[in-house]
Amino acid sequence: MSIPRILIVDDEPGVRLVLEHTLQSEGYELETAVDGEDALQKIAATTYDLLLLDLHLGNIDGLQVLEAARHKDETAVVIILTGYASMDSAVEALRLGAFDYLFKPAMPDVIRQRVQAGLEERTQELEREQILGQIDALRHALNVVDTKRTAISHKNTDDRFIKKEKLIIDRHHRTATLDTHLLELTTAEYGILLKLAESSPIPVSAQQLLSGALGYDSHTAEAREKAKWYIHHLRRKVEPDPKQPKFIKTVRNKGYFWNDSA
Repeated sequence: MSIPRILIVDDEPGVRLVLEHTLQSEGYELETAVDGEDALQKIAATTYDLLLLDLHLGNIDGLQVLEAARHKDETAVVIILTGYASMDSAVEALRLGAFDYLFKPAMPDVIRQRVQAGLEERTQELEREQILGQIDALRHALNVVDTKRTAISHKNTDDRFIKKEKLIIDRHHRTATLDTHLLELTTAEYGILLKLAESSPIPVSAQQLLSGALGYDSHTAEAREKAKWYIHHLRRKVEPDPKQPKFIKTVRNKGYFWNDSA
């Protein structure tokens, strides 16, 4: 990993100076933003590994900056540092993906420790994504080999296609179309979609989804996180509005299912 780049966002010059002084000996590349608008401009132009973020920044508050940072880079680490804490703001910050929520004035050792912990988590997440990408590439290569082997054999055409209203999946060619549009899916995404379609309208749990579609055996908590990550990316390809999904529905405490009637 290259030198971590950190953005300090606070409208108080004294606080920005203290935070810079606290972190400058750690070897990080530090930048500052004086308010929410300044922060949004810098986030749009630059990728940051971590943000130290105040909540009260004027017209554009810290939660808006947090959402913009996480929208650009889902692995970006955001540590809230505020003197105006509330239960609502803490819950909302954590819901939007904040790594931690600290109260001013925080001790320098605490800030350095939490920054280091956040950067370590980001490194692990990036390594995880790289490994998943390698696994996906290997699965694709294996599927190419399997396709070549099976192309010369006779297949039962009755089992070749799955049709769910607007969705058609071709098991033979491992392709899927939605409302006549070919979906550009990774091998993992295809496996998830196929499992959902095969089980529809019965919900599939996170563990069943990963085991049946990808061959992963995971504990419940780990399976939920992995399934959530795959479903998030799959919805971006099949849903008109991923924030209000109509095809891939979530059933509380049961999992996910493909909605035939959408």
